[in-house]
Formats: sequence, structure tokens, C-alpha cells
Amino acid sequence: MCFQAVKTCLIVGLTLMYMTSAEINDTNAFVKSLTGNCREIGWEPTCERNARNSKTVAFHVYLTNSISSLSQNQTIKYDHVITNIGEGYDKTTGKFTAPVDGVYSFTWTYLTKHGAVAYVGGVIDGKQVVWAVIYGQTATWAGTTGHLVVKMKKGSQFWTPNTSKEVTYIHKLFTFLSGYKISDE
Repeated sequence: MCFQAVKTCLIVGLTLMYMTSAEINDTNAFVKSLTGNCREIGWEPTCERNARNSKTVAFHVYLTNSISSLSQNQTIKYDHVITNIGEGYDKTTGKFTAPVDGVYSFTWTYLTKHGAVAYVGGVIDGKQVVWAVIYGQTATWAGTTGHLVVKMKKGSQFWTPNTSKEVTYIHKLFTFLSGYKISDE
């Protein structure tokens, strides 16, 4: 406790000394000097420390073959992996497994043709938490997007299954899934 108070006083003192110098109008120089002084006494802002210790997790995958039939609760297996930082996405299962605790964002988009039916949900650990639907469309092609932001524990899984009785058509290349960790919270 006493050591923390001394460190705080030193930082405040160094800051005040610097603020009286002629370079106060140069914000970048001020911040650089303050940061350097803090590090010299072994103090580092928590936000910087957390940013360096945080694990980056991100993936982006898409279909290379169109799906003409998908049974109820069958998982869409996006087979082409563009990005898989953190190795959370498994193209053999179509599931993302959180490599670390955190808040994650997932987005999926799929394209269907005229008259197609597709209900594609977002599932966390076996529980559907969000839905995206195309039904009775009249356009030649139509896309639909689902999005979810959720807190996950290490080992929790996310995937996008068909949540209706059947999917009649989902187009390749325009159907993808992305996810990334927003924060450690």
C-alpha cells in the first residue's frame, strides 16, 4: 500500500514537472515522456498491460460447395478457412471452440435462391440463442445475416445449424461465418 502511494506521488510529481516545461503544447511528447517515466519506476497502465497479455482470437470461413439439402439441427460445415487465429474453428465439425474466456462476436451470412427455405440459427453449447430466416422469398437471390455477441468460457462452443425441418438451398461462396474475441471480460 505504501509503495503504491510512493509510485503514485512520483508519477504525479513527474507529470507536474513536465507540464511546466515549454513542450506542454506538444501532446505526443508529453504522453511519450509520461509513459517513459512510468515505466522507469516500474509502473505501467493496466490497459496497456492487459492488451499485451490478451490472446487474439479470430476466424473467417466460407462454403466452397452449395448445400441443396440439410436436415434439421445439422451443422453447416464451412470448409474453406481464410483466417483461424487461435485455432478455434474446426472445419471437420463446423464448430468454433473458445480457446480462452472472453466476449465474442459472431456473424454469419447465407445466400439462397428463389423459393428456397433456410433457417440458420446460432447455437452456444447446444442451446439455440439467435435465429436468421429466409422463407418464401420472391427475389432470384437473397441473403440473410445473423449476429451474436456473447460471453464464453474456455471450451464453450458456437455453431450454426439448420433449425427448421429442412434447408432447400444455400449457395456456396456467399455463405460465411466470422467470429472474434472482443475482450477478456
